[in-house]
Amino acid sequence: MIESFLPLHPRFVHFPIALLLVGVAFVAIGLLRPGIAERWLWAGRWLIFLGWIGTIVAGITGLVDQSRAADTLAVRDTVNLHITVGIALLIVFGLALYWPLKQRDLWRTGSQRWAYLAWLLLGALLVLVEGWLGGHLVYTLGVGVR
Repeated sequence: MIESFLPLHPRFVHFPIALLLVGVAFVAIGLLRPGIAERWLWAGRWLIFLGWIGTIVAGITGLVDQSRAADTLAVRDTVNLHITVGIALLIVFGLALYWPLKQRDLWRTGSQRWAYLAWLLLGALLVLVEGWLGGHLVYTLGVGVR
């Protein structure tokens, strides 16, 4: 019965991708439109938090499913890069969640708010790279395809 749910990883990856990218977009809108900032920043930070939790779940399911992948050099190298980018993604967005807690006036400080936005854009870039690597594993290398 459990075999019908495997692989697990593809069932969980789409949520953190969407949540993180939309969260970054919402925070960017909040930073660029000061008059309406509060709602956008609040919503964006919650989306990033949920996406970060989802990334942890996707990472765990990916590690579980990794044992089912073919043991070829190309697959192994790509999986290792996929894991490395995933860890970097967790660190970048984890720090992005912590930064506003540590620096309460982040939204009012000109240079810091732009540094924060640049940090979030780095995180968004990592999400795109991570998604591309996952797609490469499935569509080019055939991982998880029956």
